[in-house]
Amino acid sequence: MDKGNRHRKDLFGWPFWLGFIAVLMTIMLYFYYIFPGRNIGLLQPIPFSHRVHAGVKQINCRFCHPFADRSKNAGIPALEKCFFCHRTIIPTHPQILEIKAHLDERRPIRWIQVYWVPDFVKFDHRPHVRWAHMDCDVCHGAVETMDRLKPVQFKMGFCIDCHRERKAQVDCWLACHR
Repeated sequence: MDKGNRHRKDLFGWPFWLGFIAVLMTIMLYFYYIFPGRNIGLLQPIPFSHRVHAGVKQINCRFCHPFADRSKNAGIPALEKCFFCHRTIIPTHPQILEIKAHLDERRPIRWIQVYWVPDFVKFDHRPHVRWAHMDCDVCHGAVETMDRLKPVQFKMGFCIDCHRERKAQVDCWLACHR
């Protein structure tokens, strides 16, 4: 009986508990630091929620991105656009005050680009929005459900499948690779 207790004591001695605590700490750190940030999108210099603006408030994409139907790029809204609403809606919120400071100092906010195509692709929003009458969510996803936009690198297969489905141009050099 004495040998059995000693064997059990050796099995659950300090090396076991040290290893157990190390594994437990690793699991805790994973769930505290890494897991919550998985697949939630990029952190921008000033937090902006598309879920609140496009979802809850139902602001149309083109109100903030007015160039989608008349330019290659949809464009990032000018800071003045924010104050169309935020002049009276939560004007003293810390994030709104930070945007106001950027505006007053004529200092641009360095937003992090979320959507992009390779340099050899000549994508133009105009034919998609103006002539094909495509909704933004076809390519950009359900941004009205996202607080932080998830990065997307568009692949050729995605575009080709969509063009074939809509019976649009699929000749590489006439459509996208000019």
